[in-house]
Amino acid sequence: MKIAVLVKEVPDLEALVKVAEGGASVEVEKKRCLNFFDEIAVEAALRVKQAAGGTVYAVSAGAGTGLEAVRRALAMGADTAFLVDDPGLQGADSLTVARALAAVCRREGFDLVLAGRQATDDEAGLVGPMVAELLGIPCVVGVTALELEGGATRVSRETDRGTETLRAPLPALLTAEKGLCEPRVPQVTGLMKAMKAQVPKATLAELGVEAAPAPVVAGYRGPARRPPVQMIEGEPAVAAARLVELLRAEAKVL
Repeated sequence: MKIAVLVKEVPDLEALVKVAEGGASVEVEKKRCLNFFDEIAVEAALRVKQAAGGTVYAVSAGAGTGLEAVRRALAMGADTAFLVDDPGLQGADSLTVARALAAVCRREGFDLVLAGRQATDDEAGLVGPMVAELLGIPCVVGVTALELEGGATRVSRETDRGTETLRAPLPALLTAEKGLCEPRVPQVTGLMKAMKAQVPKATLAELGVEAAPAPVVAGYRGPARRPPVQMIEGEPAVAAARLVELLRAEAKVL
């Protein structure tokens, strides 16, 4: 079985983010890592490989980014990795990225494609389903359980009405949700091997992909400042009455 994992390099969740004056841009601390949900997808791919055999390859797309993501996947145990590196991917829309990733998957072949539910930078959750559509294969998002069942996958996901169990014929694309599995911590030998690995790169032109015009960002603004905490003193009955009054008159939640 050949398993492709779509991975993205994103700012570390603890990286400092500052909105420039006027909201024209954002300054992000240069601490980058493999996307949290994609790390779960890599672990799921490795477990499928362990159960059914085969190979796992990671693929990422970006403009000067992505190497850290695929190296993390290699350190965890992926067999090979590929990187689409092109200036046209700078600020590119989700469809352009999906076309690039789908082109690599089509070139390398696949029986199963795994991806994270969404990226922690834009939280769009669009690329995985778009890749499935471009490849013409079934897609199930937000998977929390995965089993192989003959020539199909049996998966579960959480919905507003409870747990939903689905059967998708292979090849298929699944996006991983928190709870699917716990990503392993790479061993030192794996980290050293990944750092030395030569990751093949391709441009959009080499893949036959044309970049769409990048979306224009109107501006940025930081989250609203939280109001100062107001302490309510006095006897419990008096304090409770005052709290209800504030919730009704100021917070307007009653």
